[in-house]
Amino acid sequence: MTPDSSNPFLHGIDGPESLSGRTVVSHVPCAGCSYELRGLPAEGSCPECGWLVQDSLARWIDPEVHRHPTIANPRMVARGLQWLTWTLCLSFLCWVLGMLLTHAPFSWFDVPSIPPCPSCWPGWVQAAIDLGSWMLWASVVMAVMSIPSLLALAPLRHSQRRREAWRIIGILGAGVLLWIPALVFQISIDPGHSLLELAREGSDLGQAGRWSTRELLITCSPLPGGWLLLLGIRVLLSELGQRSRTFRTSTTRRQYVLDVIWATFFWAAGALLQYIGGGLGIPLPVTFGMILKLISGAFITVGALYLVMNLTWVAKAMGAPPPRLRSLLSEDPAA
Repeated sequence: MTPDSSNPFLHGIDGPESLSGRTVVSHVPCAGCSYELRGLPAEGSCPECGWLVQDSLARWIDPEVHRHPTIANPRMVARGLQWLTWTLCLSFLCWVLGMLLTHAPFSWFDVPSIPPCPSCWPGWVQAAIDLGSWMLWASVVMAVMSIPSLLALAPLRHSQRRREAWRIIGILGAGVLLWIPALVFQISIDPGHSLLELAREGSDLGQAGRWSTRELLITCSPLPGGWLLLLGIRVLLSELGQRSRTFRTSTTRRQYVLDVIWATFFWAAGALLQYIGGGLGIPLPVTFGMILKLISGAFITVGALYLVMNLTWVAKAMGAPPPRLRSLLSEDPAA
């Protein structure tokens, strides 16, 4: 069938479909007002707002989705992707908030922490530490709860790109297994004894030779697991992201994983500056490292939230894939 100017048509995955003499036979909301268009002529317009039915059909379908390899049980994969996204996001946010509540009172307020004197701490400091400890344990629990989501991604192994599916599951699984013990290590840091506080003490006293190696290693321990998780998400988005029109066409709200990874290197550089400044007894590297960690940490947090939004788009598109154009229309009378 060759379309002409007198015969309106749309392009679907099965080729151009004539709209002449055909009606909408399935659920299609109007793109202008969400009015149900079922039963209306495909050549007509919405009776509520006048939006062309043809334009609503064009927005409801997505031929690009049907060009990709079929995935067994896409709804299970979508649920697994959503569970993985939110558990890891909550684990990361609980870790950030837990570390802030546990150590910020000693960083930003005149509260003595060395030598430890819990009985000397104000009540609000002890309350913040208690809440921070709960948040840190919550981060561990949420990370453990993300493990079943990897099983929900198992149907990816039965797709036509089996090697990539195994790569995704393997990288994400290794990342989770490294992320969990790193969070447990964070809990072992006594309140007020983070790398920043120890480095500040050494630099304020001008006492060289006090290298807080243990605190540096614990501070940076989440990085390997975080890098693997980010790389796994990058592969996941490259394999599944094209199934979401929102993800494909987004510009300002689309987060690039490599940008977040680069931010983590700057964060690690800030921690290293604190370590060196504290060990040499020089205040400037400690202060500069703190600023670098704050800026890069804020970027990482915002980037992680954007990644959650991007992964949610992909999961939603997989859980409810767009229909084929032909299934939305009645039989072509000219066929």
